[in-house]
Amino acid sequence: VMKKKGLMRSPEESLHRVIGETIRQLRKDRALTLKQMSRRTGLSVSLLSQIERAESSASISSLYKIATARDVRIQDVFGDF
Repeated sequence: VMKKKGLMRSPEESLHRVIGETIRQLRKDRALTLKQMSRRTGLSVSLLSQIERAESSASISSLYKIATARDVRIQDVFGDF
């Protein structure tokens, strides 16, 4: 019942949420807009927004581009997961 109501997340959904929240925080820590982040990564504003909201899973390539643009290690994007 809790799963149907969206109160429980699968490990995969939790991972997507952690990644999205971490990416958003990395972007905001540098006071970057989605458009500015898009220019630095080569990823579309739409895709970045979907990743940040955990509506789309990021490919390894996308995670690499985001990490490189923020000058962090790719594993840092996974937060405390």
